[in-house]
Amino acid sequence: MQIRPSSFMNTFDFVMMPIKIGLVGINENGRKHLQYLSELPEFTIIGIYDHQSEEAQALAKQFNVPVYQHYQDLIDASEVLDIQTPVGMHYKYASQALMHSRHVLLNGLISEDIREARQLNEIAIEAQVNLKVMQEDKLHPEVKKIKRLTKRPTYIELNRFQHKVLSISNDSLIFGALLNDIELLTYVVGSNIRKVTANATQLFNDFVDFVNVRLEFENGCTVNINCGNFENGQNSYMRIFQKNECIRLDLEQFQVTKLIKTEAGELTEVPYAASRAKAEDVIKSEMLAFAESIHNKTRTTQDIYQSYQSLKIAHQIIEKFHPSTLFD
Repeated sequence: MQIRPSSFMNTFDFVMMPIKIGLVGINENGRKHLQYLSELPEFTIIGIYDHQSEEAQALAKQFNVPVYQHYQDLIDASEVLDIQTPVGMHYKYASQALMHSRHVLLNGLISEDIREARQLNEIAIEAQVNLKVMQEDKLHPEVKKIKRLTKRPTYIELNRFQHKVLSISNDSLIFGALLNDIELLTYVVGSNIRKVTANATQLFNDFVDFVNVRLEFENGCTVNINCGNFENGQNSYMRIFQKNECIRLDLEQFQVTKLIKTEAGELTEVPYAASRAKAEDVIKSEMLAFAESIHNKTRTTQDIYQSYQSLKIAHQIIEKFHPSTLFD
């Protein structure tokens, strides 16, 4: 008897079991990921591991999942580890999971250390598992819209002033904010960086709290970044200049506007209608794509490559403003 395609697909869907996933680290992103994963039938949340036991217990009760006292036990019970710890702990938890042939989902950065980033990628390749890094700004619907609208940019200006980075060293601002913006800009421009110029200073704190970076891309686009770890009374934004137009993205409200010339010859900003898709829907789509890659046994490498390249740029910037060369 010949099986019709629809019957085959129904049978395939039936045998595709949910992927067992464990969450490591309870923070804002960890809580959001738990909510998203609980709404996706492609995943089954196995449990939580976190040192903040009281908060972990409360969250575990909310989602009806256990709290694991030992990380190894969570690894043994899971197929995927969603690691939401601070970046400095990524290597510790991700390497253990990868060495036990578990797939790993990371948020933001693979690591602050180039050697650790390289080793994690090598372990994942050897174990034949997927290591995926999700940067939520890049997944925002309006950022994807900006990516579509950006054709041949000649100059981009990005200003981000937010008092949100915990300053414990002169490198904190780089890894806490600037590195994410480098990844965002590389994604929008769609080209590799060929030259970096940077300066930094300590304006209001004991550690570096303001950085100016100039990036030159291989496609000819030049980018100027001003990043401050303090509030300056203005919204953070990105402006993209290309022939006959300027596109602006508010990095706090994610509102897209376009600068055009009116019939009277005046320049005015016209807002774009907001995307219907919500940021959480895009993040869920990325999670589903990750699940599909696991089921199909396909490797995901592009985001890891880009994260590694951005990390190298960040270290180039740090070398350019070693503490002994900070301007007053």
